[in-house]
Amino acid sequence: MRKTFKNSMLVVVLSIATLGMIRANDFYLSVKKDDNRTVDLFLEQTNQPVAISFVDAKGEVLYNYEYKELPTNVKRYRFDGIPAGTYYFVVEDDIKIERVPVVFTVGETIVKREKEEVTYKPNFRKDGAVMSVNMLSPDEAPVSVKVYNETTNELVHEEVLKGSKSLGKRFDFSKAEKGSYRFEVTRKGDTFYKTVSL
Repeated sequence: MRKTFKNSMLVVVLSIATLGMIRANDFYLSVKKDDNRTVDLFLEQTNQPVAISFVDAKGEVLYNYEYKELPTNVKRYRFDGIPAGTYYFVVEDDIKIERVPVVFTVGETIVKREKEEVTYKPNFRKDGAVMSVNMLSPDEAPVSVKVYNETTNELVHEEVLKGSKSLGKRFDFSKAEKGSYRFEVTRKGDTFYKTVSL
């Protein structure tokens, strides 16, 4: 099955008491003081594509919208009638995916910063017959790169990159068979897919 990207969520967690506003990398979350079922999402960048989702603990998407460009840097969400439990804000851009746990109880809404996780996405760049793959790995976790011939599904290259916070590899296809190739880049169980024609 061909996929452009496999969902891999970043978990960016924030602790907010009542009106506290706490930074989570490129965005903030704020719970209204007088209405604990209203959460404001403040984004620093509005001129870039971004996808915002809200999912439950089972992974079911309750809200999802993709913006080419946001008209404003504040989005307000009202969660009246939502059952108590753990939910997640997911904010995804070209560089990373952030998944923020939000716990709704009867009397309050809590965003837990101590659960923060950020998953960086690989960057693919094509320059003629050369493909470059780069990926941030802040904890220096290894990154596996596999390249398949899309026509035959044959594995044509496999390599594990490690030893740095910024990992990269260039692939020269100038002598390879013309066609489509599928890249699979995996870090800590999260796999990203990219198919390119060369």
